[in-house]
Amino acid sequence: MIALLLGMVLGLLVGALCRWYDLPSPTPPTPIGALLVVAMSLGYVVAGHV
Repeated sequence: MIALLLGMVLGLLVGALCRWYDLPSPTPPTPIGALLVVAMSLGYVVAGHV
C-alpha cells in the first residue's frame, strides 16, 4: 500500500516537473505504467493551474 502511494506521489511529481519544464510526458506500456501516466497527467494539469 505504501509503495502504491509513493508511486502515485512520484508520478504526480514527475507530471508537474514535465509541465513546468515543457518536457513530453513519458508513457510506459504496462497497466501499472498506465496508472503512473494518469498520476503524471493529473500532476501536469494541477501544476498548470498552480
